[in-house]
Amino acid sequence: VTSNSTNTLNATQETDISSQLIWESDLIETPPVCTTEDIQLLYHEYEESGEIYLQRIMNLAEQYNKIRRCRSDGNSFYRAFMFAWFEQLLNSKNKALCQSALNTLAATNTLLISAGYSSIIYEDAYNIIEQQIKNIMDNEIDEDMLLLTFQAEEISCYIVYFLRLITAAYLKLYRDDYEPFLEFEIDMDQFCTNFVEAMDQEADHLHVIALVKALKVPVEIGYINGSDTMERVNFREFYPDIMYNNNLKPLILLYRPAHYEILYK
Repeated sequence: VTSNSTNTLNATQETDISSQLIWESDLIETPPVCTTEDIQLLYHEYEESGEIYLQRIMNLAEQYNKIRRCRSDGNSFYRAFMFAWFEQLLNSKNKALCQSALNTLAATNTLLISAGYSSIIYEDAYNIIEQQIKNIMDNEIDEDMLLLTFQAEEISCYIVYFLRLITAAYLKLYRDDYEPFLEFEIDMDQFCTNFVEAMDQEADHLHVIALVKALKVPVEIGYINGSDTMERVNFREFYPDIMYNNNLKPLILLYRPAHYEILYK
């Protein structure tokens, strides 16, 4: 009996290890941000998930026809947020909107320093993001070039790192508002160290709210795994108290377990 149990355990472990290796291989092969694809492809991914999920995909496809995937490594929210924001600036052809974005970015210096972060640890990432906005404002890049920028591993990591710091800084400065919502018996500093600043840690509502308020960029997120009885994807609005520009439209993201993607009409 002991021998059979051991063999079964070993077989299970081998399956888990094999699955983990396949997952890691898929991550490596998946760019940080992908090209757009037809949203109908989601239908095939949920064929075995039940009729309610298929109905949600069908209803979602009535409003949105494209989806842009982001690598599912715990950093997808930050990549999706920033790419969707930059893409919005690029498509706007609006220099005033870009200048407002630069002003908002500049204001993060005060936010970060007030939260105790030295400029030494984030200035390289800040400069990369600032230059991208300037390139957009000066019409020096197109959508293909923007995508290539986000697919560059080093730049992608810098962007995620910077957005994580902004999120953590906002939560620390407004800890009295958000600490009561922490699910763990830890304070805000510990939470930020373990679950916000650390790479590959997934974002939840608290992270989303903090980043939206810090950058004053509105976001709407559709949650595909909602109530078992809902036939539509439930969208939740995350809006800042004041948007950095009144012409801003919300970034539209889709959340599926463990990752975020960008939706397009």
